[in-house]
Amino acid sequence: MMPASQLLAFNLLAAAMLVGSVAGFASSARADTAKLVRYGEHLSQECTTCHRRDGVDNGIPSILGMKSEDFEETLKYYKTGARDNPAMVSVAQSLDDDQIKALGAYFATLVPAGK
Repeated sequence: MMPASQLLAFNLLAAAMLVGSVAGFASSARADTAKLVRYGEHLSQECTTCHRRDGVDNGIPSILGMKSEDFEETLKYYKTGARDNPAMVSVAQSLDDDQIKALGAYFATLVPAGK
């Protein structure tokens, strides 16, 4: 049996390693999210041809600040033909799942002017 002082030292070391692992994972997740958002920004040029960067809905709905899950789901509806808009079907079908996820992550970070 291990003496109490060694057991305490062992438990403290294990806890420190666990905290370090969790912190490393969180840092890695933030870095992955930042890369995803940058990729989405890179891809967004085609979207902002019609969907205004200022968030104004001029007959074409704003996608700024849209929840990423909602964005992804909407594009997948267009991609499968469940929603019908020739321009959006064409755009959605040209994107793979990673690109759709990146665009959703990017547009979720944007806030329309005045909100």
